[in-house]
This record gives sequence, structure tokens and C-alpha cells, in this order.
Amino acid sequence: MILMQLSQISKSFDGEEIFDHVNFEIQTGERIGIVGRNGAGKSTLMKIIAGVEGYDSGHISKVKGLKLGYLTQQMTLDTDNTVFEEMAKPFKEVEAIAQRMQQETDWLSQHADHYETLEYQKHLNNYESLSNQFEQMEGYQYESKIKTVLNGLNFTEADYDRAINDFSGGQKTRLSLAQMLLSEPDLLLLDEPTNHLDMETTEWLEDYLKFFSGAIIIISHDRYFLDKIVTQVYDVALGEVKHYKGNYAKYVQLRDQYYEKRMAEYERQQSEMKRLETFVEKNITRASTSGMAKSRRKILEKMERIEKPMLDAKSANIQFDFERNTGNDVMHVQNLEIGYTTPITQPISLEISKGDRIGVIGPNGIGKSTFIKTLAMQLPALSGHISHGSNLKVGYYDQKQAEFTSNNSILDFVWNQYRHMQEKDIRAVLGRFLFTQEEVKKMISDLSGGEKARLQLALLMLEKNNVLILDEPTNHLDIDSKEMLEHALQQFKGTLIFVSHDRYFIDALANKIFDLDVDGGQFIQGDYTYYLEKTAQQRALTEHDAQNQSHSESSTLSTTNDYQDQKALRNEKRKIERQIEEYEALIETYESEIEHIDNEMASENTLNDYEETARLANVRLTTEQNLEQTMQKWEELQLMLSAYEN
Repeated sequence: MILMQLSQISKSFDGEEIFDHVNFEIQTGERIGIVGRNGAGKSTLMKIIAGVEGYDSGHISKVKGLKLGYLTQQMTLDTDNTVFEEMAKPFKEVEAIAQRMQQETDWLSQHADHYETLEYQKHLNNYESLSNQFEQMEGYQYESKIKTVLNGLNFTEADYDRAINDFSGGQKTRLSLAQMLLSEPDLLLLDEPTNHLDMETTEWLEDYLKFFSGAIIIISHDRYFLDKIVTQVYDVALGEVKHYKGNYAKYVQLRDQYYEKRMAEYERQQSEMKRLETFVEKNITRASTSGMAKSRRKILEKMERIEKPMLDAKSANIQFDFERNTGNDVMHVQNLEIGYTTPITQPISLEISKGDRIGVIGPNGIGKSTFIKTLAMQLPALSGHISHGSNLKVGYYDQKQAEFTSNNSILDFVWNQYRHMQEKDIRAVLGRFLFTQEEVKKMISDLSGGEKARLQLALLMLEKNNVLILDEPTNHLDIDSKEMLEHALQQFKGTLIFVSHDRYFIDALANKIFDLDVDGGQFIQGDYTYYLEKTAQQRALTEHDAQNQSHSESSTLSTTNDYQDQKALRNEKRKIERQIEEYEALIETYESEIEHIDNEMASENTLNDYEETARLANVRLTTEQNLEQTMQKWEELQLMLSAYEN
């Protein structure tokens, strides 16, 4: 069913057209991504869909009574209510029915001796009707739903009774997201929902949204998140909104194919036009060929011109070069303790070799930035040793560099640091980072975070380092700039060590993963996909056989020589399959129990026994909760199994 349809929508600001003749359709259960560079109009389009912003022309139709939820980047809850009170608001109707059920139960228990009267039968019928409503609205599960969402978004039971206003801005945004998910709208609009989430919480949200019943529209710079969720993409670029079917990776492929096709058509037409124009110029004045020339001129006049296609992602020829490479041994890290006054993890030991592309991951606050800052010699080690190989020239990029201030222009800021370079050469470098022509005269103080990040990356390129250590280099970049940086780093021939929460970026670059934890971290030979498979296997094996926990940890994470060990993978796959079978048997058992309870509650003997009805209702609630948890574990194992089979 079509929930909403936008037809020929146009929008402009101060006379400047944002987009024109946009058609956009949303059907029940669809997962739609809106992409485009910063400032292209993504959020404006979302606001028009949400009904919070007008449009210049066109028409919007939607189904009657459409329930819509809209999470903005700035949205936060602002109330002295407790977390649980606020999360219960979407269930007001359910709670009201529960109160009425309780009132009827109290009346019936007080008048049990009058069960043959008409009034008693009336109250009994009321209770049965309310009970049916309560079950249809999944009233027995609503508290469990609240806890599931809050726990998934990294709130503990200790937070449930805290006032909302005691939390930080980022936490309030997460609570807004939690409340919106619990309200289960027909259409959920999410503008950068992962901005305040760590990797683990983002993965939880991905899994939750896969089973969300309503339609979803997402704006996100997290390409991995988009890839997992969306099945179609609307690209806002150059005043147009183009529709592509498929996830984010498919969109990129189709977008590039479309661009290449249109460019080929444009070049063919340009060639044909040039041929006709040349013929006309040479032959229009000759009596013998004038007629032919006039005929070709008419063809030219009637020809429908093809506009030169453009990718909104401006091409940038970035290259992180260096003059001399390192030796094979880059860094030998032994018993390294990191921190400012006291160690924040156990000692860290690892070997870094030439050509390594190491993605450093781990939970928020574990010390990833501190670790790579210590490797980059920006911070002294508390103890331990880092020995460096030969010819090292280390370049370091800190995410906070994109927050610097200066009264200089872009051109002067770079020129002051590279006085030996000519202006045209500095302009050429800045042009590679999308600062062209007059843009280089923009003042630093007027730049966005993304522009400052690109400027700092330009300076890093000028240093010509053979080891790059980067802390969250994509934090302030839009999707186009991320792709630009990715491509440059993929061509980099030196050694790369980086911290990032951008899983797409990690997947594109890392050939090794260092998972930092309080025990000093684990070094995994393999890319990010391999790391996910190994950690998924570890979780499954840990759940399956607690007695073999230490063995499974050492065999799945500590061993770095089993990257190609297919026999071990097959064994682990069979273990997951067996566990899936066990959970399926449990699911059948719980479903049978629920069916049995329902039959008992519907029997004549139970209908008049309100204590037994209440007892059975509690048993049913517990059984349903067990079923939900088992289903969730079963779904996780299915995902793991799918990873093996693919």
C-alpha cells in the first residue's frame, strides 16, 4: 500500500533552486535511503516529507491517519520525567486498558457470590473484551519492549528511574530515538540516527530496524548502516533527485553506470555536432553543396541537446606520496602502558610491518585515541617500549584538528607553512581537496567542520609521510569526501594505522584489525569482515559451550595463523547449525505452551476463576518473554550462518 506520494515537488531558498520536479513514493514496509553531499537538500526533502517545511510547487498525497515519527539531528527530550515514565508514553492506551481490566477484576472478585446476576455477566463481558484488546495490543509485552530498546541503546536498569534532564545532549537524542522506536509509527524518518551511537549500539539498531514493521526513510553518512538497511536510494544531487533500487553499494554501482552511459551519449552527440558544424562551415557558401549544408544546419537546430553529465562528488586527484619507504619492520610495541597518569588497559604488545593497514577498534572510552597518539609520539608512554624501524616519517591526523580556528584565508594558511612553494602549486594542491578558484580566499573562521578536515588532510598530504596514523579522519566529512579519502588511502603504498567508527571505511582499507580492550587488545590478521565472522563465531561458541570458553577465545581470536583454515570454519559452522536446531526446538516448546495456556484461559472452568486467570496471564507473559529472547538468539545465529554461507 502506498503511504505517501510526492509528485513534481519543487523547492527553492532565496531564489536559488534546491531541487525541481521531484517524484518520491513510500510504500508499506519500505526501507529508503536519502543520500547526497552536505548542502544538497537531503534534510530539506526529509522535512517536506515530515510536513514541517513547505514547498513551492507540486503535490503530496498520503493515507488518512498516517502515523509518522521524525527524528532530527538536534532532537532531544526535555523533561523531568524518569526514563521509564517517558518511554511508557507510547503505551498510554495499553496502560489505560490495563487499569480498566484491574478495576473489572477487583469488582468481580468483590461480587463473586453474585456470578449469576446480569450485572455480574456485564462486568465479566467487559473484562473479556478488555482482555482481548490488551492481548491484541501486545499489552503483556510492552514493559519487555521498553527494556529491550533501552538496553539496546546502551541504557542500564540503573538509568530507568533517573530524570531525563540529568542526561547529556547525546544521551537525550538516544532517548528520543528509543521513544520513537517504541511508538512504532507507520513511517519512521531518521536524520543521522547513528550520530551518537558507538559501533555496538549501531549494530543493535541495524538488527532492530530489520524487523521494524513500518516504512523507514534514513539520511545517514554511515554507508555500512545504509548498506545493511535500505533497499532503495534517492540521490539528491545537482538540483535533481534520482531514484535507484538496491542497497548503498548497488546505488554506487548504478550511479556510476548511469554517469558513464550519459557521458558516452554526450560525447557521441558532441562529436556528431562538430562533424555537422564543420560540414556547414565548409559548404554553406558553395553553390554545389549549399543545399546539403542547409539541410545539416536544420538537423543541428532541431537536435535536442544532451547536457554534460556531472557527478556531484567532484573528482579529486589526491595522492599520499612519500620519497623513501620504511624497512619491513615499522614498529615493535612491547608491554606498552598508555594513559595520562594511570594505565587504562593492560600492557599492549604487537608488531607493525611495512604495508600494514591496521584498523583500531574497541568500545567508546577504552583509549583508542590515546593508543595511536602514543604510537605517533604525540603522547609519552607510561611504561613499555616502542622501537621504530628505519626511515620512518610519521604523519598524524587528529579528529580535533578539524576544530581549529584562524584569521587567515585558506591560501595564506597553507602558504605560511610552505613558503618555498609557488602560489599556483598551492592552489593545485588545494584544488585536489575541492578548494577551487575563489574558494581558496575563504576565511578559516567561516569554514565548516568538513572543510577544515579537508584542509588538514591537504596539509598532511604535503608532508609526504610513509607512515600515516589517523584518528577518526572521516568524522567531519560527507559521503563524497569520505569516498575521495578512501580512494587516496587505498593507493597509499606506505603503512596505515587508523581509528574509525565508520565500518564502511574500515572495510575498505584495513587488512588487519587491532581490537583494543581492557586486557590489552587482540590483533587479528584479516579484514573487518573476517573480524566480524570470527567474533560472531566466538559468541556462538561461548553460548554453546561455556566449558570451552577459554579454548574458543584462543582459537577464534588469539590465533592469527588460521585465516585460511577451512576445516576449523566448517566445524564452527556445524556447531552453529546444531545450536540453531536447539533453539528451534525451544521455540516450538514455548509456542505450544502459549497455545496450551490460551486454551486453559478460554475454558469455562477458568473464566470464572479470576485468581487462576491472573496466574495463567503471568505464566503466559513469562513464556512470551522467553520466546522473544530465544527468537532473538535464533535470528543472531541465522545471521552468523548466513555469513559463513556467503
